[in-house]
Amino acid sequence: MSNETKIGLLAVITIVLSVIGYNFLKGINVINAPNIIYANYDNVASLSVSSPVLVNGLQVGVVKDMYFLDDLQTIQVAMNIEKDFRIPKEAEAIITSTGLMGGTAIIIKYDTICKGPDCAQNGDLIGGRVASVLEAFIGQPEELDPYFDNLKKNVGPLTDSIKYRLTDPNSDDAISKSLRDIAVVLENLKTTTASLNRVVAANAQPLNKTLKNVESLTGNLSDSNENIKGIVQNTDTLTANIARLEFDETLNTTNEALAGLKNTMTSADKAIGELTVLLEKINKGEGAVGKLMNDDSVITQFSSIAIRLDSVLTDFQDRPYRYIPLKSRKKVRKFDKLDGK
Repeated sequence: MSNETKIGLLAVITIVLSVIGYNFLKGINVINAPNIIYANYDNVASLSVSSPVLVNGLQVGVVKDMYFLDDLQTIQVAMNIEKDFRIPKEAEAIITSTGLMGGTAIIIKYDTICKGPDCAQNGDLIGGRVASVLEAFIGQPEELDPYFDNLKKNVGPLTDSIKYRLTDPNSDDAISKSLRDIAVVLENLKTTTASLNRVVAANAQPLNKTLKNVESLTGNLSDSNENIKGIVQNTDTLTANIARLEFDETLNTTNEALAGLKNTMTSADKAIGELTVLLEKINKGEGAVGKLMNDDSVITQFSSIAIRLDSVLTDFQDRPYRYIPLKSRKKVRKFDKLDGK
């Protein structure tokens, strides 16, 4: 045998073993061809391909495929069932949860054992439904009956004991004391309401008269409604006139003040304009002030005049006799000589 033939046989064997292993992991028995049984559902509740098919907790197959029928509403589920396992045609395929983690499976339930033609054959359709949440976790309702029977047996004596403890007049339990206090309060309330009923019955006639007087008063008010409405309207008109009068006087005063302010602003603008013109002339050197501010020669002349004037004033203070009228030069020189000049 050539190497090529050996490699080819090894490849075929590997492919066959891979297919068998893949189907084995999916729960499909390749060696013994299983029966395919169908069930229809309106909702498959997250059922998936390869989900287990159980009978009394024993896996007898897996979900092979799921698809919509022609009406696009009904989902048909194909189940691979082991060939040697017999399922009655009246069996029911129930989709249920297998745990808190959300796993789903199909549980097949039936009441009788089938033989021969009574058993579902390859390609047959059996009934299907989805279990409710309560049924998925606690099973059928009849399975709870023993638990409820035990609960009744144990709860009865317990409730009798609690009732005795609560109603015992000699019990020191806080709840019993509270219940007795509540009973006393209710009795007092009953007595109070009875007394109140007697008081109301004794004063029914005066109370009726008072109600009639109130009714008469409200009737008079209703008859005087138009007069009251006129008074209110007159009051509104008066207050509106007063408010409008005060507003008009305030508005006239404000207008006069604004007119005076406007005149003041006009005068101020005029004065500022004249001052601006004067400053422009001074900056240009026009006029005496402008020349004084901008012409250095004028300032020099004023300084020279001021120095001369200061010399004259100083000399006048020191030798006033020179400036006395009708003094001869001879006398002036005499006085100068006395002054050491």
